[in-house]
Amino acid sequence: MSLLPNKSIYATEDAQFIVRNDIHHDDLEYNELLIETHYSGVNPADIRHSTLLGIRSTVVGYDFAGRVISSPPGSKYKEGDIVAGYTPSGLGRPTKYGAHQDYLTVPQDDIFKVPPNLPKAHAAALAVVVMTAADAIYNLFKTPLPTTDPGFITAPILIWGASSSVGISAIQLARAGGHKNIFVTASPGRHALLKDLGATQAFDYSSPTVIEEIKSAVASLGEGPITHGLDAVGSMSSPCSSSSAHLLAQAVSDSAVLASVVLRPGTKFQMPVAAIKDGWSIHPPGAPGPVSFPTAPTRHQNAWKALLWAVDYYGTKFRFPVVEVFYVTPEEAVGELVKVAEGKRGFGKVVLKHPFR
Repeated sequence: MSLLPNKSIYATEDAQFIVRNDIHHDDLEYNELLIETHYSGVNPADIRHSTLLGIRSTVVGYDFAGRVISSPPGSKYKEGDIVAGYTPSGLGRPTKYGAHQDYLTVPQDDIFKVPPNLPKAHAAALAVVVMTAADAIYNLFKTPLPTTDPGFITAPILIWGASSSVGISAIQLARAGGHKNIFVTASPGRHALLKDLGATQAFDYSSPTVIEEIKSAVASLGEGPITHGLDAVGSMSSPCSSSSAHLLAQAVSDSAVLASVVLRPGTKFQMPVAAIKDGWSIHPPGAPGPVSFPTAPTRHQNAWKALLWAVDYYGTKFRFPVVEVFYVTPEEAVGELVKVAEGKRGFGKVVLKHPFR
């Protein structure tokens, strides 16, 4: 590996994002594969995990698609296989696991082969957001998996910020799990698309009367109160009364099960996570000590089954409407990562082409 050029995006100990050319991977474990990165998917977590959760001194990024360079003896993956997946997270994360580099290392049970129905660039955009949405829908909300015969769930569910990538995933996973009444909020220009993906009623989140509109629609539906609510955008507005989580909580009953894509201590909101197979720790700046997420193998298996379902049915029962590929230098890529983390990139998934220019 030492002879292979490897441009990477690195988070320093003080959460600055720099480009490095000197990181190489000679320390593969017995169950790991070396991957030539073809695409790396961009998520808000790529920046936020360093700035908000303390995961630093590492190469950033989680989602990827690429070609197997080497695999361990007995692996079902062989040199030349085109695979995709995501890499582990947490404090002390090795640099070899960062997705935003031209070569990376990944545990072989965190990947899947890319089938013909799934474009490679789209494969690099799937794992983190689908696993996060699946953890919310199938684990925290206990919706039946799409691989079962779920029947119909008539009580309404609410997804706030449904045009985010997690929101788009959650709509389709909720529909596949049997939810009949899926309420969403988004800008009006996205309502038709979200209904095409499975939403049944859509509301303008910026409307001053959006809470009353949602409650009125629930009453008119006559299927009972909203039982589950997902904050899929995770805004941290000031004052907090205008945050996505606060608005969502106002629109549902006190008994509703709530989840948010960002950590909201001291509230009813649980946080769905993509990486729950092995357990990991974070240390938010200012916190007295690390916070640990224990291993949750059953939750991981449920979410992984949902991801593989989305892979198998990509283009028919599951899809991303917009995946935009950027052919950029790593310096330019840092700017795109920051835009996505700050919610300034616009609609759709962003994917970086490798090798970096």
